[in-house]
Amino acid sequence: MPQTLFTNVHVFDGVNEARIENASVLVEGNLIKEVSTASIDAPDATVIDGGGRTLMPGLIDGHTHFLFAVNGGVGGAEQTHWQYFGAMGTYAAKEHLHNGFTTVREAGGGVVGPGLKQAIDEGYVEGPRIYPSAAWIGQTSGHQDFVTYGQFDQTENNLYRLGFSINADGADEVTAAVRKNLSLGASQIKIMVSGGVSSVKDPLHSSQMTEAEIRAAVDAAAAWDTYVLTHVYNDSDIKRALEYGVKSIEHGQFLTDETAKLAIEKGAFIVSNLAGSTEGILQHPAYSVEGSPTLLKTKQFLAGASNFKTVVNDNPDLKMVFQTDLVFTRGYDLRRGIDFEKWVLTDYLGNLRALRAMTSTAGELMALSGKQNPYPGKLGVIEEGAYADILLVDGNPLEDITVIGASSDWLGAPDREEIPTMRIIMKDGVIYKNTLN
Repeated sequence: MPQTLFTNVHVFDGVNEARIENASVLVEGNLIKEVSTASIDAPDATVIDGGGRTLMPGLIDGHTHFLFAVNGGVGGAEQTHWQYFGAMGTYAAKEHLHNGFTTVREAGGGVVGPGLKQAIDEGYVEGPRIYPSAAWIGQTSGHQDFVTYGQFDQTENNLYRLGFSINADGADEVTAAVRKNLSLGASQIKIMVSGGVSSVKDPLHSSQMTEAEIRAAVDAAAAWDTYVLTHVYNDSDIKRALEYGVKSIEHGQFLTDETAKLAIEKGAFIVSNLAGSTEGILQHPAYSVEGSPTLLKTKQFLAGASNFKTVVNDNPDLKMVFQTDLVFTRGYDLRRGIDFEKWVLTDYLGNLRALRAMTSTAGELMALSGKQNPYPGKLGVIEEGAYADILLVDGNPLEDITVIGASSDWLGAPDREEIPTMRIIMKDGVIYKNTLN
């Protein structure tokens, strides 16, 4: 198998605060074969002198929606052709990889196993490893219900027909929806148990899906040795989701200290996008139209999320995972959104915990998919036997998070400056970017 030998690097292994100084890392095939502070004998390897830079794991985004890199919001999505969804998903996948993300978890919305993920795995499309959730599942009038007022049922809805969303009422319908997603290659299941900000039909305070429905999803997923993640804000809904067996809390910004401790006890993960928790959200055109229902929801959200930073810092054992959740966004705006999310997470958690949320802790979450795991090797760490998903960056991200800022240059876009700090991007032992030479 081909070998690549990185020499003269300082290794952040994804876990420890202290870097491994003056190290060498040998990659063989798609795995890391050796990490050593002594010289490594590999006469047939391609040698890359890291020049004292930091070698670290590829980044992991715990909550993406690649096919939603389209314009016009939910209304625009209703008018979007399936070919355009597919084309823009291909774009978003390549964009993420060239910004250092070697793995993502698609948190629902159409990216299934026999689709974009398959094309990437077969090597025809550049992109990260994808853990697909297939269609969102929730109740009628839930956060995933995109049926317009002019449509009589979900079969008339574009997003339902294309496999983005399923309205399921009652435990039997939920079980059937989970099984359908699993048959399409889902590695985990996404449900909705409280209201959302950008959705139309559900108030932010609404509590969604019954105990029987949530348990049905958890049981059907467990039968395939995997788990359930859920969109949720309200603390009471976070608590019941945890009690009913949900393992991954998406967003969760209304979390209280008591429920945070329950999440730790249950071994659950908090996968939270934090850019929306800043006051800057009120400057965003989609959330700031005076008199609109969305502005009212946004203000309610900011009030409910006001204590989140305190809660997550008072509970350092809480398993936090990075996510972007960027929809209806592309190009320079997508890169800015990703970078801002990195910055806000670091502002919340500090450099080390934020970096773990983007690497090793996120890798633990991916492994929860058990026998449904499409990539059963170790992710998010630099250690022997782990997948060779590697970044080489100028500077030290443990001191300056901006060195893992957006680096995408594959579009040659004139509307942004190249940030040169991310020098090498390797996924699965293959180098997709190298600006050292």
